[in-house]
Amino acid sequence: MVSCIRSVRTCIQVIFLGKVRLMQTITLRVPDELRTLIAEAAEANGQSQSDYMRQAIEIHVKRVDSKYDRQPGEKSIALTAYERASLILQHQALLAAQGQLPKESYDSKWHERAIEVFERGYEGEYPQLFPSSTEALDAYDCELVWDILDMFRVIHFSVEALGENGWDAIGVENAEWFGKFQGFDYQRERESQMAGYIEYLVKSGRWTEQEELVKEGTNSHSQMLPTYQAMLGAFKPIWREAVRGGGRSHLSAHDLQKILLAAPGARRDETRSRT
Repeated sequence: MVSCIRSVRTCIQVIFLGKVRLMQTITLRVPDELRTLIAEAAEANGQSQSDYMRQAIEIHVKRVDSKYDRQPGEKSIALTAYERASLILQHQALLAAQGQLPKESYDSKWHERAIEVFERGYEGEYPQLFPSSTEALDAYDCELVWDILDMFRVIHFSVEALGENGWDAIGVENAEWFGKFQGFDYQRERESQMAGYIEYLVKSGRWTEQEELVKEGTNSHSQMLPTYQAMLGAFKPIWREAVRGGGRSHLSAHDLQKILLAAPGARRDETRSRT
């Protein structure tokens, strides 16, 4: 009797401090019906079953295809609240020495209180002196923001390359809305931090195509991160193949359609598919 359980093997890759390390093969047993669905979905995405499953797992654990994530510098650097506060004061001192410290950055009464707290060793007051209210946006989330902005940059210039009716050519309802970066939800702490980081990146001269959004405000007023992560799951293998296939700088309308349809709620424009 043919068993209804089959083995599907996949290799999970994990990044530690920017270096890829291969782990042992994991065997997953799935019913025939699920295996068929995996095979069909992988074929529809133009991926191997192994690649498709790895991507699905990474999305589930909020890690989208870690092998192809942009890597930070030599390694991630984490700072304690104390270290952050110390560095802030050092940079403020340098600005003050040049007469360039903005008035709003200097609170003489706060500094007087801080001196007294440290001189007298009032340990219960220490938490009030460090920026603990502002959680750090860790290296992974910074990388995730970079990848999201890169994806929308590729979409933007690919649509431009399609011509005047580029959005219509994609064949997705409300394609322009799904294909443009909408910002992040300020009501969600993680997304709010990402929105602030976007503003910093644009101000520092990176991803300047988002300048208009930053001027208007980066608050999406609704949760967007799961949508962007789902789109990244479709975008990364497509973009990877485009680059491998000759270094194309633009994606086709069909490629863009796959990416936009990965967003929850996106639907094909059936009126255009019939024309």
